[in-house]
Amino acid sequence: MGNPLQRMIQRLTSRIQELAERYATPLPQMTAQVAEWEAKVGAHLERMGFVWQ
Repeated sequence: MGNPLQRMIQRLTSRIQELAERYATPLPQMTAQVAEWEAKVGAHLERMGFVWQ
């Protein structure tokens, strides 16, 4: 099964890698991407005849 300390270290390492991937993209870059997607969705909705205020 392995050493309990090794398992704990592996879990911790895995969690750190997960967090590093999650926060690798800077907020300004994500904000710009969201604005781009919002514009695309808005354009699609307008072409479908959806009206909002």
